[in-house]
Amino acid sequence: MLYNFLTTLAAASLALAATPTSFTPGSNNPLVVSYSGRTALNGVVIAQNAVSTMPQIGTQTRLNGTSYAVLMIDIDIPTNTPPATSTLLHWMQTGLTPATTATNLNGTTGVFLLQNTSNTAPFAAYIPPGPPARIPLSHRYVQILVDTSGVQQTALNSLKTAAANRSAFSAINTLTAAGLQTKVVAGNFYNVTNPGPVSNTTTSSNGTRPTTTPVQAGAVGFAPQQSLMALVVIAGGMLLLAW
Repeated sequence: MLYNFLTTLAAASLALAATPTSFTPGSNNPLVVSYSGRTALNGVVIAQNAVSTMPQIGTQTRLNGTSYAVLMIDIDIPTNTPPATSTLLHWMQTGLTPATTATNLNGTTGVFLLQNTSNTAPFAAYIPPGPPARIPLSHRYVQILVDTSGVQQTALNSLKTAAANRSAFSAINTLTAAGLQTKVVAGNFYNVTNPGPVSNTTTSSNGTRPTTTPVQAGAVGFAPQQSLMALVVIAGGMLLLAW
Protein backbone atom coordinates (compact mmCIF):
# COMPACT_ATOMS: atom_id res chain seq x y z
CA MET A 1 0.00 0.00 0.00
CA LEU A 2 2.79 2.41 0.92
CA TYR A 3 4.61 1.51 -2.29
CA ASN A 4 1.51 2.23 -4.37
CA PHE A 5 1.07 5.61 -2.69
CA LEU A 6 4.69 6.61 -3.26
CA THR A 7 4.39 5.57 -6.90
CA THR A 8 1.32 7.78 -7.27
CA LEU A 9 3.13 10.66 -5.56
CA ALA A 10 6.09 10.33 -7.92
CA ALA A 11 3.75 10.37 -10.91
CA ALA A 12 2.02 13.50 -9.60
CA SER A 13 5.39 15.21 -9.13
CA LEU A 14 6.33 14.38 -12.72
CA ALA A 15 3.09 15.84 -14.03
CA LEU A 16 3.71 19.05 -12.11
CA ALA A 17 7.12 19.39 -13.71
CA ALA A 18 5.61 20.25 -17.11
CA THR A 19 2.66 22.19 -18.51
CA PRO A 20 -0.80 22.59 -16.92
CA THR A 21 -3.18 19.75 -17.74
CA SER A 22 -5.57 22.15 -19.48
CA PHE A 23 -2.91 23.49 -21.85
CA THR A 24 -2.36 22.15 -25.37
CA PRO A 25 -0.04 21.23 -26.89
CA GLY A 26 1.57 20.29 -23.59
CA SER A 27 4.54 18.19 -22.53
CA ASN A 28 5.49 15.92 -19.66
CA ASN A 29 9.18 16.71 -20.18
CA PRO A 30 10.35 19.54 -17.89
CA LEU A 31 11.80 22.73 -19.32
CA VAL A 32 14.16 24.34 -16.81
CA VAL A 33 13.46 28.09 -16.53
CA SER A 34 15.73 30.35 -14.47
CA TYR A 35 15.56 34.08 -13.73
CA SER A 36 18.78 35.68 -12.47
CA GLY A 37 19.58 32.90 -10.05
CA ARG A 38 16.02 31.88 -9.23
CA THR A 39 14.41 28.79 -10.72
CA ALA A 40 10.76 29.12 -11.77
CA LEU A 41 9.41 25.58 -12.10
CA ASN A 42 6.44 23.33 -11.38
CA GLY A 43 3.82 26.07 -10.99
CA VAL A 44 5.75 27.83 -8.23
CA VAL A 45 4.56 31.31 -7.23
CA ILE A 46 7.30 33.81 -8.00
CA ALA A 47 7.51 37.56 -7.33
CA GLN A 48 6.80 39.85 -10.26
CA ASN A 49 10.07 41.75 -9.83
CA ALA A 50 11.99 38.46 -10.12
CA VAL A 51 10.83 37.84 -13.68
CA SER A 52 11.45 41.26 -15.19
CA THR A 53 14.21 40.09 -17.52
CA MET A 54 14.38 37.29 -20.07
CA PRO A 55 15.12 33.91 -18.44
CA GLN A 56 17.66 31.21 -19.16
CA ILE A 57 16.14 27.95 -20.33
CA GLY A 58 17.41 24.42 -20.67
CA THR A 59 16.54 20.73 -20.55
CA GLN A 60 17.75 17.90 -18.36
CA THR A 61 18.02 15.62 -21.36
CA ARG A 62 20.41 16.32 -24.20
CA LEU A 63 18.49 17.34 -27.31
CA ASN A 64 19.37 15.93 -30.72
CA GLY A 65 17.92 18.73 -32.83
CA THR A 66 19.77 21.74 -34.20
CA SER A 67 17.21 24.51 -33.77
CA TYR A 68 14.43 25.22 -31.28
CA ALA A 69 11.84 27.88 -30.47
CA VAL A 70 10.42 28.89 -27.11
CA LEU A 71 6.93 30.31 -26.59
CA MET A 72 5.71 31.87 -23.34
CA ILE A 73 1.99 32.49 -22.83
CA ASP A 74 -0.14 33.93 -20.04
CA ILE A 75 -3.22 31.68 -19.96
CA ASP A 76 -5.14 33.67 -17.33
CA ILE A 77 -5.79 37.03 -18.98
CA PRO A 78 -8.92 38.69 -17.49
CA THR A 79 -11.94 39.36 -19.67
CA ASN A 80 -15.06 41.48 -19.26
CA THR A 81 -17.03 38.28 -18.60
CA PRO A 82 -15.31 36.61 -15.63
CA PRO A 83 -14.54 33.88 -14.81
CA ALA A 84 -13.82 33.45 -18.53
CA THR A 85 -10.18 34.16 -19.38
CA SER A 86 -8.11 34.76 -22.50
CA THR A 87 -4.42 34.45 -23.39
CA LEU A 88 -1.45 36.68 -24.20
CA LEU A 89 1.81 35.81 -25.94
CA HIS A 90 4.69 37.09 -23.81
CA TRP A 91 7.65 35.75 -25.77
CA MET A 92 8.52 33.88 -28.95
CA GLN A 93 12.16 33.25 -29.76
CA THR A 94 13.41 31.04 -32.56
CA GLY A 95 16.95 30.03 -33.53
CA LEU A 96 17.87 28.50 -30.17
CA THR A 97 20.62 25.86 -30.20
CA PRO A 98 21.13 23.27 -27.44
CA ALA A 99 24.40 22.90 -25.58
CA THR A 100 26.25 19.61 -25.94
CA THR A 101 27.64 19.80 -22.41
CA ALA A 102 25.54 19.90 -19.25
CA THR A 103 25.95 22.56 -16.58
CA ASN A 104 24.65 23.39 -13.09
CA LEU A 105 21.87 25.97 -13.10
CA ASN A 106 20.82 27.30 -9.68
CA GLY A 107 21.39 23.95 -8.02
CA THR A 108 19.77 21.95 -10.82
CA THR A 109 22.46 19.66 -12.17
CA GLY A 110 22.76 18.25 -15.66
CA VAL A 111 21.08 21.14 -17.49
CA PHE A 112 21.67 21.54 -21.21
CA LEU A 113 21.17 25.25 -21.88
CA LEU A 114 19.50 26.60 -25.01
CA GLN A 115 21.19 29.70 -26.37
CA ASN A 116 20.62 32.22 -29.13
CA THR A 117 24.15 31.94 -30.47
CA SER A 118 23.25 33.46 -33.84
CA ASN A 119 21.55 36.50 -32.24
CA THR A 120 18.28 35.76 -34.02
CA ALA A 121 15.74 38.53 -33.47
CA PRO A 122 12.67 37.38 -31.52
CA PHE A 123 9.35 37.04 -33.31
CA ALA A 124 7.82 38.46 -30.13
CA ALA A 125 10.13 40.29 -27.72
CA TYR A 126 9.95 39.29 -24.06
CA ILE A 127 7.22 41.07 -22.06
CA PRO A 128 7.62 40.63 -18.28
CA PRO A 129 4.64 39.24 -16.37
CA GLY A 130 2.45 41.94 -14.84
CA PRO A 131 -0.96 40.60 -13.85
CA PRO A 132 -3.46 43.46 -13.42
CA ALA A 133 -5.72 43.98 -10.40
CA ARG A 134 -8.57 42.03 -11.97
CA ILE A 135 -9.93 38.54 -11.43
CA PRO A 136 -8.05 36.29 -11.66
CA LEU A 137 -5.29 37.98 -9.68
CA SER A 138 -3.10 34.90 -10.03
CA HIS A 139 -1.76 34.13 -13.52
CA ARG A 140 -0.09 31.03 -14.94
CA TYR A 141 2.74 31.62 -17.41
CA VAL A 142 3.39 28.63 -19.66
CA GLN A 143 6.61 28.01 -21.56
CA ILE A 144 6.93 25.39 -24.31
CA LEU A 145 9.99 24.37 -26.30
CA VAL A 146 9.40 23.45 -29.95
CA ASP A 147 11.78 21.53 -32.21
CA THR A 148 12.18 23.54 -35.42
CA SER A 149 15.13 21.56 -36.78
CA GLY A 150 15.06 21.36 -40.56
CA VAL A 151 11.71 23.10 -40.99
CA GLN A 152 10.93 25.05 -44.13
CA GLN A 153 11.03 28.83 -44.09
CA THR A 154 7.27 28.82 -44.61
CA ALA A 155 6.85 27.29 -41.13
CA LEU A 156 8.95 30.02 -39.55
CA ASN A 157 7.05 32.67 -41.50
CA SER A 158 3.82 31.21 -40.13
CA LEU A 159 5.13 31.52 -36.56
CA LYS A 160 6.23 35.10 -37.18
CA THR A 161 2.84 36.06 -38.57
CA ALA A 162 1.05 34.55 -35.56
CA ALA A 163 3.39 36.33 -33.14
CA ALA A 164 2.35 39.71 -34.54
CA ASN A 165 -0.98 39.35 -32.71
CA ARG A 166 -0.22 38.62 -29.06
CA SER A 167 -3.77 38.92 -27.72
CA ALA A 168 -5.98 35.81 -27.59
CA PHE A 169 -2.96 33.82 -28.70
CA SER A 170 -3.60 30.13 -29.42
CA ALA A 171 -0.52 27.91 -29.15
CA ILE A 172 -2.23 24.90 -30.70
CA ASN A 173 -3.60 26.87 -33.66
CA THR A 174 -0.25 28.59 -34.22
CA LEU A 175 1.78 25.40 -34.16
CA THR A 176 -0.76 23.49 -36.25
CA ALA A 177 -0.66 26.17 -38.94
CA ALA A 178 3.13 25.84 -39.01
CA GLY A 179 3.02 22.02 -39.02
CA LEU A 180 4.73 21.89 -35.61
CA GLN A 181 1.89 20.73 -33.35
CA THR A 182 3.70 17.44 -32.60
CA LYS A 183 7.11 19.05 -32.07
CA VAL A 184 6.74 20.27 -28.46
CA VAL A 185 9.63 18.61 -26.62
CA ALA A 186 9.48 20.24 -23.16
CA GLY A 187 7.35 22.58 -21.09
CA ASN A 188 6.95 24.43 -17.81
CA PHE A 189 4.77 26.95 -16.04
CA TYR A 190 5.02 29.27 -13.06
CA ASN A 191 2.66 31.64 -11.31
CA VAL A 192 2.73 35.40 -10.66
CA THR A 193 0.06 36.95 -8.42
CA ASN A 194 -1.15 40.53 -8.11
CA PRO A 195 -1.61 41.22 -4.36
CA GLY A 196 -4.81 43.18 -5.04
CA PRO A 197 -7.22 44.60 -4.15
CA VAL A 198 -9.35 43.83 -7.19
CA SER A 199 -10.16 46.81 -9.42
CA ASN A 200 -13.41 47.53 -11.25
CA THR A 201 -11.54 48.58 -14.40
CA THR A 202 -12.43 46.91 -17.68
CA THR A 203 -9.17 47.79 -19.41
CA SER A 204 -7.70 44.80 -21.20
CA SER A 205 -4.51 43.36 -19.75
CA ASN A 206 -1.38 43.77 -21.82
CA GLY A 207 1.13 42.76 -19.18
CA THR A 208 1.00 46.04 -17.28
CA ARG A 209 -1.06 47.10 -14.30
CA PRO A 210 -3.99 49.48 -14.92
CA THR A 211 -4.92 52.21 -12.45
CA THR A 212 -7.10 50.60 -9.81
CA THR A 213 -10.29 51.60 -8.04
CA PRO A 214 -10.61 49.20 -5.09
CA VAL A 215 -13.80 47.18 -4.76
CA GLN A 216 -14.73 44.11 -2.77
CA ALA A 217 -12.07 41.52 -3.50
CA GLY A 218 -13.20 38.36 -5.26
CA ALA A 219 -11.69 34.91 -5.44
CA VAL A 220 -8.03 34.81 -6.34
CA GLY A 221 -7.06 32.45 -9.17
CA PHE A 222 -4.65 29.64 -8.36
CA ALA A 223 -2.72 26.85 -10.02
CA PRO A 224 -4.95 23.79 -9.55
CA GLN A 225 -2.06 21.37 -9.88
CA GLN A 226 -0.37 22.92 -6.83
CA SER A 227 -3.50 22.32 -4.77
CA LEU A 228 -3.69 18.71 -5.95
CA MET A 229 -0.08 18.17 -4.98
CA ALA A 230 -0.65 19.70 -1.55
CA LEU A 231 -3.53 17.31 -0.91
CA VAL A 232 -1.43 14.36 -2.03
CA VAL A 233 1.42 15.36 0.28
CA ILE A 234 -0.93 15.84 3.28
CA ALA A 235 -2.55 12.47 2.64
CA GLY A 236 0.89 10.93 2.34
CA GLY A 237 1.95 12.34 5.70
CA MET A 238 -1.14 10.92 7.39
CA LEU A 239 -0.55 7.55 5.79
CA LEU A 240 3.08 7.45 6.88
CA LEU A 241 2.10 8.30 10.48
CA ALA A 242 -0.46 5.50 10.47
CA TRP A 243 2.14 3.15 9.00
